[in-house]
Amino acid sequence: MERSTSRTPLTSLKKDLRKRGKEYCSKERWMERFPISIWAPKYNFSKGLRDLIAGFTVGLTVIPQGLAYANIAKLPLEYGLYSAFMGGFVYMFLGMSKDITVGPTAIMSLLVAGYGEPLGDAADDLNDPTYAILLAFFCGIVQLFMGIFHLGFVTNYISHVVVSGFTSASAITIGFGQVKNILGIKFSAHGFLEEFIETFKHIKDTRWQDVVLGIVSIIFLILLRFLKNWSQGKIENLGKKPPVAKIVHWKLLWILGTARNAVCVILTGALAYGLMDDRNDIIFTITGNVTEGLPPFSAPNFKAPNILKVLESGLIIVPLIGFLENIAIARGFARQNDYRVESNQELIALGTCNVAGSFVSAYPVTGSFSRSAINSQSDVASPASGIVTGFLVLLAIAFLTPAFYYIPKASLAAVIIYAVIFMIDYKIVPELWHVRKIDLIPLGATFFFSLWLGVEYGTLIGIGVDLVLLMLPYAKPKTVVKRKNHTVLVELERGLRYPAVDKIESLLDEECIMRDDPSSVLFDFTYISAIDYSMLETLKLSAKAFQKKGQTFGVANCRRKISDLLIKANIEGMDIYDTMEDALSKMGPSTIEVNGDEVIEAHIHCEDDHL
Repeated sequence: MERSTSRTPLTSLKKDLRKRGKEYCSKERWMERFPISIWAPKYNFSKGLRDLIAGFTVGLTVIPQGLAYANIAKLPLEYGLYSAFMGGFVYMFLGMSKDITVGPTAIMSLLVAGYGEPLGDAADDLNDPTYAILLAFFCGIVQLFMGIFHLGFVTNYISHVVVSGFTSASAITIGFGQVKNILGIKFSAHGFLEEFIETFKHIKDTRWQDVVLGIVSIIFLILLRFLKNWSQGKIENLGKKPPVAKIVHWKLLWILGTARNAVCVILTGALAYGLMDDRNDIIFTITGNVTEGLPPFSAPNFKAPNILKVLESGLIIVPLIGFLENIAIARGFARQNDYRVESNQELIALGTCNVAGSFVSAYPVTGSFSRSAINSQSDVASPASGIVTGFLVLLAIAFLTPAFYYIPKASLAAVIIYAVIFMIDYKIVPELWHVRKIDLIPLGATFFFSLWLGVEYGTLIGIGVDLVLLMLPYAKPKTVVKRKNHTVLVELERGLRYPAVDKIESLLDEECIMRDDPSSVLFDFTYISAIDYSMLETLKLSAKAFQKKGQTFGVANCRRKISDLLIKANIEGMDIYDTMEDALSKMGPSTIEVNGDEVIEAHIHCEDDHL
């Protein structure tokens, strides 16, 4: 019998492992790992046409954005395009969202800019692409690791207020970083403060031609955005069976408004080319040479010097922020369009996109909200639209790079500024003021430290402040204390964990042990759902102190798991009672009565009421 009993746990473990192994290797599980196997069998010509239109429309948006975002990342412009095609190819096989488009974004580009080494000429203010490509590879590895081991929950500890502060600070940093291109001035700077100071130092060198072109470009983008929204409203109000001519008319206007970045860049580039004089001089500050041809397919340069020193915290910050941005967009469109996404699968998809991208000279990518919105509004049917977008980008890299030479920097700057202005979440401040003022602290810490020290450090500080506020209720739990004669009744509102050790010790010293007339104590554990080891040790020491004073130390109204834990801890001198009535009857007549009118004194300890 004993041998059979001893084998039971091992046998149970084997059965459990066998069951989990079968589940992991099941057809259904592997179909979830490759979502294309779920939607591809239902694919048809109609869906293919929808994906073709959506992919083409997104491609018209991502090409100018890729060029502009490379500027934010402090990389040669072609690297923005290198980063814009592989994500669509890979995500089609592994991604769960039909709407999301993976590629370069403003925030990821800003993060990449913070982890690089200057390329050479300080006037160009460019970083060595080697480290951006390495960052993409390691970013993908971290995301893959998190996805495989189901660590997607980690981002749950980055609150919405921290994300809002980070996003707003990033938008201001990115936008102000483009002011120099609007003004047509050149200098090298790192961070918002240095950018701000250097801009005013060099403002005397402003070129009026670039300023005029930049302002006109922004106005043009505003008008085309209005055209897009207007035509979208007209399309939605056409009815069930509208004339084909009207559909085509408003759809073409919608595409024109949606592709406003491409239209702006093409027109200003043509203007710059047309205004060349006989000596081939151009009155605007232009982009200049962009490397022709497709990127080579090769592994990142792992022999580059000081990789860990250059990338440092980016190895954690970039993959986390990238995933957070991606999953927020994916979930938003999934709820809107009535389908499901799973966070760990999205991690695997995004991680694979970044690893694969690093072999074609891409820097870290993630889901883009603006392009995903365009995808959704284009009635996309599946992730296959990413193939169309990817091929369009490849065609641009292969054949259009000579034309990129003439794109004015002021128009690219206008594209960036107009894109990021909508990222500033100013509405959250009055909302928090009315709803929960304490959350203004992590919001402000994230925002101001991001502007001062950089968004990577500001985000870490914001997360730290937020976690401190999260732990504060555990460190300062609300306690209701009632007293009669030589007995104190203490009611606690939440679990007892290590941050509350000092609070409990101080309360017992102040109310019971250190008084001239030491009191007994009875804890009401009605609302206690968890106790950790540090608190058990505190209870042991407190019980001994009460024994020395000849006073009683007890707890009552324990939940079953808490009672079992206290019994296992074997705390000498601490009595455990089933109910308060039972405790009061056994602790003697000198204790508090159940009736409220018998209580001589009752007060609340709650340092965190103002929260």
